[in-house]
Amino acid sequence: MNAPVKGAASRAEGGVPYGGIESDDQGFLEFDLMALYRTLRKRLGVIMGVTLGLTALVMVVVLQQTPLYTAGAQILLDRQKMQVTDMQAVMSGLSPDSATVDSEVEILRSRTLAARVIEQLNLTQDPEFNGALREPSMLRWLDPRVWIGTALSLIEAEPLPQSEDVRARAELNGVINSVLGRLTVTRQRLTYVINIGFVSENPAKAARIANTIADLYILDQLEAKFDATRQANDWLSRRLTELRQQVQDSERAVEIYRTEEGLESSATGVTVSEQQLSELNAQLILARTSLAEAEAKYSRAQQIRRTGGTIESMADVVQSGTISQLRQKQAELARELANLASKYGPRHPEIVNAEAQRRDIERQIGSEINRIVGSLENNVSVAQTRVSALEDSLREIRGEAGTGNQAMIQLRELEREAAANRAVYESFLNRFKETSQQQDFQTPDARVISTATPPVGPSHPRKALSLALALVLSGMLGVGLAFLLEHLDNGLQTGRDVEQALGLPHLVSLPATPAEKGPDGKVMSPQDYLLVKPLSAFSESLRSLRSALQLSNVDNPPTVILFTSALPNEGKTTTSAGFARAAAASGLKVALVDCDLRHPSVHKAFGLKRPEAGLVELLAERLDLAQVLIRDPKSELDILPIATGTANPPDVLGSAQMRLLLDRLRADYDLVVLDSAPVLPVSDSRVLSRIADETVFVVRWNETPKDAAQAAIRELRLYDANIAGVVLAVVDTAAQAKYGYGDGGYYYGKYSRYYVN
Repeated sequence: MNAPVKGAASRAEGGVPYGGIESDDQGFLEFDLMALYRTLRKRLGVIMGVTLGLTALVMVVVLQQTPLYTAGAQILLDRQKMQVTDMQAVMSGLSPDSATVDSEVEILRSRTLAARVIEQLNLTQDPEFNGALREPSMLRWLDPRVWIGTALSLIEAEPLPQSEDVRARAELNGVINSVLGRLTVTRQRLTYVINIGFVSENPAKAARIANTIADLYILDQLEAKFDATRQANDWLSRRLTELRQQVQDSERAVEIYRTEEGLESSATGVTVSEQQLSELNAQLILARTSLAEAEAKYSRAQQIRRTGGTIESMADVVQSGTISQLRQKQAELARELANLASKYGPRHPEIVNAEAQRRDIERQIGSEINRIVGSLENNVSVAQTRVSALEDSLREIRGEAGTGNQAMIQLRELEREAAANRAVYESFLNRFKETSQQQDFQTPDARVISTATPPVGPSHPRKALSLALALVLSGMLGVGLAFLLEHLDNGLQTGRDVEQALGLPHLVSLPATPAEKGPDGKVMSPQDYLLVKPLSAFSESLRSLRSALQLSNVDNPPTVILFTSALPNEGKTTTSAGFARAAAASGLKVALVDCDLRHPSVHKAFGLKRPEAGLVELLAERLDLAQVLIRDPKSELDILPIATGTANPPDVLGSAQMRLLLDRLRADYDLVVLDSAPVLPVSDSRVLSRIADETVFVVRWNETPKDAAQAAIRELRLYDANIAGVVLAVVDTAAQAKYGYGDGGYYYGKYSRYYVN
């Protein structure tokens, strides 16, 4: 089919190997677009199979997946929350820095908040989140984690029995993991908006869970702020009691010291000591009266406490303005709480705040009553001290007049200490009042700006995207597999492959004959097919082979032609037998000699019985040539078969008798065809190649390994064989059209109408 090419074709003259990619002399990669196209066209079936198969598999998996719906809510971190008083030191709001916003995002993702959502919505009883309640899926074995878990369960020892609490915690942790795995919390770039997304198999459930997460997050903020304020109030209340006592003690110390030292002067100019001498008796009487009155009040309070009565009926308590104000606030708060209870539930933030305020007022009333009782006790102590001081002063007043100037220094020190204690006390008292008032204005630092609604369509699986990705990725995998197969392909498919791999001319591509039946009802052999179909591509290829051999040496055309191959079953005998019969049918006088002494098959190719005498007997000079020649019953071809083998085929074929036989056949016939054994298994063909005019090397299309063919060619060249070229036998012309752009087989579809098959 292809015209002969004289000389060896180097690899550089051919196409780019391995799918169209090779390196040049400088090491740079070169791409042969046509070679790439040939590779893709050649492996189109593999590419389409992988692409369609994997795409179908992906779509089956996608269609088997349960649709998932994503619902989203939005929360805004409000920087402009209400600030009635300056309470930043007690309960500050959120700072506008990014770290704070990111921290709020992590709170929304926290396991604690997820556990509260699970508890409120009872998600532990939902099979979607509790794997123990779900029916096992048929696709679960596609998950590699299931295989790993199963393998580990077989390897690990039997687990110890767990208590009910441990199992409950493990179940809750599993549900929390499932909920967090479906939750997405993201911050919108350069804003204070946080997006909450939740994925569920039910669109309404997805929206409900997303809204619950947002609501519980805001409620958690309120509770945290209220707890912080309450703890601040408790601490301030305890601290105020201590500071109040310090102020009283320091002021009492000032008064006592001033009195003791007589550091005050009267309006008339007399010293305090002198004035005290005249007035001391009157003051002592008043002091004792005050002591008696204070002791009476304190004793009355102690008696009421011992008898279990209410101390609130005492005059000091009744007359206390602070308690009156607290009672008034208590009544107002009770009315407000009643109104709120009629509107909201017990967990509402306003009711929670009101209840906390009521308890705090009760604590303040109790603290104020205790303070009054403590004040009565302190008054008794002060009165006693004053009486004692006055009595002592009467005894010591005359001896203390000289120490007045020195005592003034100590008095100023005591006054400064009392003033400092009073300032600290007033500061804490103001802060305590501020924190008490702040409880009425607690607002969260975030608000929901967009509630979640049930989504209309599923967010997963995205069938169109999955199909597109499956097509693209499977197509890429198919192309990669095609180039891998091309790289691993060790066969010879085109004349170009032959010339590149073997460095020999491609003489002809011999098509495989169709499985047609002859007149006897049996499938025709290739030798019979060329006679029945003289205008077929097979017949034309054999004629082209003969023309190629004649043109290989125009001045001295070869007469003795050896046909061999690298390995058995590569179409060598079929090619030589068909070539000989085609030449005989064209009018030439042709002799076909079976030189495969180990496995003779020429007589089988022509449907003949194994003869009683043949080549071995002829070379042994026991018979004449005419006695061993067999005439082909369907042509004028003479066949010299093999009847019996020999123990030393190379010696027989390389003997002088064999040379004489070939000289005689060369003189008597126009063409002598030698069918020899394969090159690699035995050395018979190598010996014959030295005495034949030309050697034709036969390779089977797409089956003969390149390395085997190359090794056989090297062996023949070691024997100085005249190799005319290579015949590509048993070619699938339809498939070859996909392999070789520029090769004759590529255009077979265009010129096949010239053949009659």
